[in-house]
Amino acid sequence: MTERKTHRGTRTNRRSWQALATGLVVWALTACLAAGSVAAATPAWAEPRALNIVDVAGQVPDSVLRDAIVVSGNSGLAQFVSSQRTGSLLRITVQLSTRRTWSGTQWWTNAALLGQLPTYDHPGSAAPVTWLRLYRNSGLTQQCTSEIRWANYKETTLSLPEAGAATWDRYTALNHTLYASSGQLPIEANGMRLPANWGGSVTLFGDYATLWAVFTVQLSNPPTVTYLSSESFTFQSYIGPGDVGVFQPLMNQLRARYALRHPRFILDIPAGANYVLFLYPSMPYNAYSYDGYNVQRPTSGTLRLAPDEGMLSQDLDHAGAFPLLVAWQDADQSAGPYLSILPTVNRVTPPEYVIPTGIAYDPCFLSGNCSDAVLKSIYQATMTLTVIYLKVEPTYGQLQFVPLQVADETWSPAIADNVTATETLPLLSGLRSYRAYVPLTRSVRISTTRPLGLFDTSTGRMVGYLP
Repeated sequence: MTERKTHRGTRTNRRSWQALATGLVVWALTACLAAGSVAAATPAWAEPRALNIVDVAGQVPDSVLRDAIVVSGNSGLAQFVSSQRTGSLLRITVQLSTRRTWSGTQWWTNAALLGQLPTYDHPGSAAPVTWLRLYRNSGLTQQCTSEIRWANYKETTLSLPEAGAATWDRYTALNHTLYASSGQLPIEANGMRLPANWGGSVTLFGDYATLWAVFTVQLSNPPTVTYLSSESFTFQSYIGPGDVGVFQPLMNQLRARYALRHPRFILDIPAGANYVLFLYPSMPYNAYSYDGYNVQRPTSGTLRLAPDEGMLSQDLDHAGAFPLLVAWQDADQSAGPYLSILPTVNRVTPPEYVIPTGIAYDPCFLSGNCSDAVLKSIYQATMTLTVIYLKVEPTYGQLQFVPLQVADETWSPAIADNVTATETLPLLSGLRSYRAYVPLTRSVRISTTRPLGLFDTSTGRMVGYLP
């Protein structure tokens, strides 16, 4: 089963590029000089990655991040509870809404790691090496770490995808499995050691709908993250076209009874914001549990950034934080073979939920014979989306700029990349408002034709970008 986005838009040929901001060019030049040189990008380009929770927690107040869906996927949800930073160690506590599998003789429980799996045109997020302590209760007194049998994870190595955005798993060569019985998952002082991952899960025997985890991280090249402001919007369930899995009969009823709705909310973006993080409740039921085992377990839904009432960004199905100054157009609206860069975004669409939070489960969701009262309760229910604006400033340790592109549904490995050669930029004046890490005494080579991501290549984390 794949947990997928609930709606895909119509394809258009609209393509546009966001202008390069002079101030951000200076920011990039300063960073490169601090690093000493710009290393050759390998591969020639990489797909953008969201900022991982390890680079946000401990800097943004826990009260702001509480309940944020930091991971969403086939292994369920991870929602932020709290953090504690001691020196270079960061501990993040999350609540895990799991997924269960029937082996033929017993239940297996799968729980998410801190990395976010990239699927279709959804951006992923890389987590560094972590140590995990797993618990059965929110009080963190019933530990079950030793019951973990194996871990599946996707390696964080920078590499080109193996398929375009029409494919769910486009990086299969990066998949790995480690077994506790073979000593591949050692339990150390801070818990079970897990590799850096771009999404994955741990598996234990038994059926546990909810678990709690404490992930401990040794911080490496963390950016400075400043919380700027938040704003909230009231939203309702999505009614419209698209594949909504096992809830298609319910959607057909809603579409027959009510007008379509998929609103855009205008963003009040503060000065200095370059990342955005979203806080919203989980959808109570899972539309893509075709075997029925996980229908009544919570999931997330797709948000999109937008520059107008027509164009939409690629699917964002967890909290982020996501780049705000550059956004890529949804794969269904792209002409290919790469996603277009959108004009400046100033809107967001709410999560595309078929069933709102707080609605009791009813078998009619699957059969499509819901009563007028049930349909009305779904139609009228409201939820809250909070948009959190962040200013992210990389610290420029062992970091590398890599050109950013996103493969469209039509892309294949046979298509030659179109990242042009870098060119030398002259040094710019007027640097008084920017942080200078070393004297600006020479020019550096940096691409001016593509957005650039700033990567910690030792962990695979993208910790900044140049639009």
